[in-house]
Amino acid sequence: MKKFLALMYATVLMLAVACGGGKESTSKQDEGEDDEKAQTATAPSTAGGAAATAAPAANVADAATIAGLVKLEGAAPKMPSIPMSADSYCLSQHPNGQGAQDEEVVVGPGGELANVIVYVKNAPPGPATTTPAVLDQKGCQYHPHVQVLEVGQPLQIKNDDATLHNVHAMPNNNAQFNEGQPVQGMVSTHKFDKAEIVPFRIKCDVHGWMKSFMAVLPHPYHSVSAMNGTFSIGNLPPGTYTLTAWHEKYGTQEQQVTVGPKESKQITFTFKG
Repeated sequence: MKKFLALMYATVLMLAVACGGGKESTSKQDEGEDDEKAQTATAPSTAGGAAATAAPAANVADAATIAGLVKLEGAAPKMPSIPMSADSYCLSQHPNGQGAQDEEVVVGPGGELANVIVYVKNAPPGPATTTPAVLDQKGCQYHPHVQVLEVGQPLQIKNDDATLHNVHAMPNNNAQFNEGQPVQGMVSTHKFDKAEIVPFRIKCDVHGWMKSFMAVLPHPYHSVSAMNGTFSIGNLPPGTYTLTAWHEKYGTQEQQVTVGPKESKQITFTFKG
């Protein structure tokens, strides 16, 4: 009987130990599963937090447009003809002087002012423009007379003339360059790594009358007024902005404008002659 009781006691003890070990093993496995679940649950939360603090991307569906007109109030100055007799080729491209006028002030019949850079001063980040901008030399004049590039955007400089041009760019923040293009059809490419908010001059050291103005901005929210004085800045996230207009003779003006989702707002800049 004593042997039987001892055997029963030993059996119960072994079962208790076995059950305790199984429970401990199960607890550790459960802890591992809980930790894995906790890590899995935490990861989206962290990602969501990072996305919440990042600058919101422009929603094309809600994008606003700022457009308008640039005008000159008062009598427009008469632009002088450019004497090109120093280069017979240049002279031949403008029979009777046609089209050889200084482009400092280009005004339409109703006072519409061309070649005015209009841009958002406090612009948000925007998609980079990778299409090259072009500065052409044709008829011994620069085309366009005024333009805007973006930081890192390629600039192709072309020589359409059968005469030597010397392209001398004089930026303020980027390195200057001075490059000869003696052959018709030559193309060279440059990039600007820094912004040039204040437009700089490009000139030809061979033909002193040739000049062009260029700004380099860190965003795509800009325009240049056309021959009819109009400009347009699209794909702009809704918000309140300072709009700046620059002209090579008449200086700078600013206006504050607020645009809502999908709104198109008209602005007029008036320079006094």
